[in-house]
Amino acid sequence: MKRACSWCGRIHAAGYECPRKPKPNAKRDKDIDRFRGSGLWKAKRAEILNRDKGLCVACRLGLAGDTDLMPADSVHHITPLAEDFELRLDSDNLISLCAYHHELAERGEIAAEELRRAIE
Repeated sequence: MKRACSWCGRIHAAGYECPRKPKPNAKRDKDIDRFRGSGLWKAKRAEILNRDKGLCVACRLGLAGDTDLMPADSVHHITPLAEDFELRLDSDNLISLCAYHHELAERGEIAAEELRRAIE
């Protein structure tokens, strides 16, 4: 039986281990989960949403070809927490995005450099 892969979007045989599936790291994941629930993160998230006026920066600049202006649902870490946990509260590493653009950014369909230029 074949199944759609949630990591790459392709069809694989059941039991196939997709190379795009993230490798678990229990300690790192625990630190990240603890951080996401912290007051520091909640305050920083509010600060970034305020800086970006509550709007998706990617929508505002027409990244990924979209021109509709959407409110920001989330704050995205341009350099992921799993890659560099020290940048977790760095304003130059955070950007307000709508759910659609956040998913594109997570999948790498919007380049990190493009996101960095967007907040300059």
